[in-house]
Amino acid sequence: MFHKCLIVQLAVAKQQHWDMSSVGEVAEKLRSLDPAVRSMFNEVEQLVRLLLTVPCSNAEAERSFSALRRLKTYLRNTMNQDRLNYLAVVHVG
Repeated sequence: MFHKCLIVQLAVAKQQHWDMSSVGEVAEKLRSLDPAVRSMFNEVEQLVRLLLTVPCSNAEAERSFSALRRLKTYLRNTMNQDRLNYLAVVHVG
């Protein structure tokens, strides 16, 4: 059901000449719509929300591991796990 509704809603959006060159453009168009009209594109809105929350790469995770490696190398193993966790969160965040 979700798939069919999404196809229909995207077809209607295309007929309305929405600029769908990027997810951001579609998100802006949805924000600009009247709430009553926007509710007619609920599947498109849900898809946009999912696409905006999914990371496009794993660079953030890699940066976190690199930061942890630097912390652990710098401080060596002279601390307990609780302190290491705290420092990793403070350093990355």
